[in-house]
Amino acid sequence: MTRRATSAGAASGQPGAGAGDSEAALLKDLRSLISETGQIGVDADETQVDKIEAICGKLEAFQKGEVLSGIPLRGKHNLLYSMAKGGSNGKLGPFVGTVQQEFIDDKKFINSVSLGPLKIKLQAVREILTDQSVRVKFEKTSVSLFRNRLVDKETKGQGVWKMRYFNEDPNVGRRIRIMDTPSLFIIEEAY
Repeated sequence: MTRRATSAGAASGQPGAGAGDSEAALLKDLRSLISETGQIGVDADETQVDKIEAICGKLEAFQKGEVLSGIPLRGKHNLLYSMAKGGSNGKLGPFVGTVQQEFIDDKKFINSVSLGPLKIKLQAVREILTDQSVRVKFEKTSVSLFRNRLVDKETKGQGVWKMRYFNEDPNVGRRIRIMDTPSLFIIEEAY
């Protein structure tokens, strides 16, 4: 179960947490940087990318040794930031769409990119490997335009995603997930 992110490094007893950096303050700083860069991290300037990665590393230290991959995931989760190249970050040519993960059950989920009437869905299944990692296998891709399905095909591919941080952000009251897929992805629950 996730806990509220309110503790300061030394006061929380969490090893490796930055002295004086509370989780809430780090999450606030992270959101501020992401609002400057936007969701497409590969287009951000190197200084901003380094700052975001540094904050993610500090947040990760708060949950060192915790079981993150087994936390139940439900509903929709919105992409805040991605260092992935290609369509999974929401960038389609010069356009940027909305990226969501929708969890169907403990194993099945859908990654989707929406850009106006265009919607691309990638169905996948996840398998817990360790306390911090899951194997994701992609099964099917569908493309629709104005809700008319244009493409529906089997998809091959898989990868191991490392869960780095998963906790409630007290600044906004939503859980935030930081993971390497292997590129940095930051996602929050949608309400």
